[in-house]
Parts: sequence; C-alpha cells; structure tokens
Amino acid sequence: MIKIVRDIDITALGVSVYNRKWQPIHLQQGEMDGACAVYSMMMNLLILKVLTRSQVVNLNTTFKGNTAKGRLFKEFFVTEGLCRDGFYFSEIKEKLSHSFAKEVTSSALQYTASLSDQTIFVEELKTAINDNLPLVTAISFRGGAHAILAIGYEEQEGVVEKIFCLDPGYTINHTSFWNSVIILNKGKGKYCHQYITDKDDDNVFISETLKIKKK
Repeated sequence: MIKIVRDIDITALGVSVYNRKWQPIHLQQGEMDGACAVYSMMMNLLILKVLTRSQVVNLNTTFKGNTAKGRLFKEFFVTEGLCRDGFYFSEIKEKLSHSFAKEVTSSALQYTASLSDQTIFVEELKTAINDNLPLVTAISFRGGAHAILAIGYEEQEGVVEKIFCLDPGYTINHTSFWNSVIILNKGKGKYCHQYITDKDDDNVFISETLKIKKK
C-alpha cells in the first residue's frame, strides 16, 4: 500500500497543491537562495497552503514587516539569509515560533543511528503522513547531512519499507510525486537505510525531523 499526503496531486505543472490555483510544490536549489533545510521547509509551507509559490520563489516579494509572512521572510531571507551551510531543525522551529506562530506550530525531534531511534522515526513519519502532514527529514551520511521533505510511504504487510521524498537538490519529472526514496533497513552498519535519487545512491540514517502543522 502506498500512502501520499492528501492535498498534493499530479498536474501538467508536475506535483502540485491547489491554493486558489494549481501550484508546483517542488523547489530546486537555485530557485530561491540557499540551504536545503529552508527549501524543504518552504515546500512544506506550500503544501499547507500558508504560502504561495510566487511568494516563495520571487525574491522581490515584500510584505509588511509586522505581518506573520513579513516576519517569516525577514527571519529566513533577510536576517539570516539562505546562503549558509544549513540549520538544525530546532533552530527552524525556534524561528517559526518567533516569526510565524500565527500560522503554524512545529515540533522538532533528533535521532541517533540506533535501531530504537530509527524505529521511533518510522513511527513519527507514519503518524505524520497518516495525518496528511509532510515531514521535513534530515538524512545523515558519511561526511555530511541533507534535508528533504517526506510526502509518503509504502507499507507491506504492516511494515513501512519505503519513504517517498521531495529533494531540493535534484530535478523532478512532471509525472512524479517524488524524486527520491529512502529504502528502510537496506543500508550498511550505522547508515542503515538506502537513499536513492536519479543520480545518487547513499547509505544514510535519519538524524532529525520537523513536523509543521497549520493552525
């Protein structure tokens, strides 16, 4: 069985969400300016329909500074800028609570590479997707980490085996819901999962998640 968050669909624009009109969700690094965690967060906010695509990709977008969107954009685009190595999800949660609390709530969790922690992640992921909430997810690999947005999973005989994700580091086909897959428990040693895209194949473990809910 494959479960995908409810509000997204395939259109002529690619994987999209309907917010007054169909709007593509996937953001590829270069369309904004900066770090994969912020791209993944912004894709999440698009799915929650609290931002539009034009607001996100148009760097000339201006909002009144005392509005929720104005504070959000000041926090991520002006104060910090997106040209940094990346954010811990706890930092993003803090920034969202400061700037965008009127629109969303968020919770961040961290995981070790232990089997018990990775099992907790799968439970968190399944609960989020079943509630039709995407899950910003950090994968750790030898030499680094990367943020992606989980939007679905595949379950066989009650066991989640694959997680379907939008990765801001890669292009996406217009006929696809996702452009990357985490294959659970097919990695090696500490890096217990396999992460595949159209260009890469890495062993990873899940190190963080960020769940965002619309108020």
